[in-house]
Amino acid sequence: MAHFSEKFEKVVIRRFKMRKRGKRATMIRAICTLRGMPMIDHAESPLAAARHALSELRAQLSGAQQALEQLQTLLDQAEAQRNAQADQHVKLVSTIVHELRKPMTSIRGYADMLAKPNMVGTLNPMQQNFIETIRNNVIRMDWLLSDISDINKLQAGRLRLERKMLTLESLREEIESAVAGLLSEYGHTLTVEIAPDLPALNADPKQLSKVIVLLLRNAIFYTPKGTGQLLLRAAPTEKTGELRISVSDNGIGMRPEDVARLGELFFRADHELVTSTKGYGLGIPVVKGLLALMDSQLEVQSALGQGSTFSFCLQGI
Repeated sequence: MAHFSEKFEKVVIRRFKMRKRGKRATMIRAICTLRGMPMIDHAESPLAAARHALSELRAQLSGAQQALEQLQTLLDQAEAQRNAQADQHVKLVSTIVHELRKPMTSIRGYADMLAKPNMVGTLNPMQQNFIETIRNNVIRMDWLLSDISDINKLQAGRLRLERKMLTLESLREEIESAVAGLLSEYGHTLTVEIAPDLPALNADPKQLSKVIVLLLRNAIFYTPKGTGQLLLRAAPTEKTGELRISVSDNGIGMRPEDVARLGELFFRADHELVTSTKGYGLGIPVVKGLLALMDSQLEVQSALGQGSTFSFCLQGI
């Protein structure tokens, strides 16, 4: 009994000495002391549980990290495969375009030669018409192949601009020459207005000329023959160092819903003059793609029966 009393006394003393511990911990300690059991500090149990949870969480995070790495590997492989397929597609189309251009060059060369006076003797009107038909169709086929090649490169991100300092005036002769035959064929007139003292441009002369020629070609095609009055204009904007290039016509114009669809591949408006004119709906998509590379965009103002104006802005140097 004395032994029990000593233990009980120790329990009581220890109970009063315990500070910063809860009633539950005190009771547990007393019971353990009376029963002669080793004392376990239960205040550490939440910490042990936290450590265990942290260990499990680390294991889960490690598994998730491995899964993410595997997924990234699969994505990289898929991207590499997609790029390889895109390269093959670009090469295929480029090869087809190149091979088609070879015979076309010969056909056009011989057609031009036959059209010259006294080259192969005097041609009667029917023969002259045949030669002119051959020549015109070869030219249009070349335009189509050029558009297909450009769309192919633009979609694959393979078209690069070769920029250099230039002025719009320096491109004038090339642009006028490129559309002179069409203007004569359709009986249209073209006025070119380039404001003096325009800033120089850091641009690709070939691609910039192509954009303007494509817009002029559209204006020629979709203006009734013999009535076209086209205007190519370049003037400064209100923004310092910026110029606006525009192509205007007095042609058939477009409905708002048609304007909204401009740029869609193969889109052509439902108009008698449009459907009766050979075309594939590739010109404006090429224009938009090239302008995007030039940090610009195409703006269109049009009204049905009142003509259209296509314009874009470029920042000068």
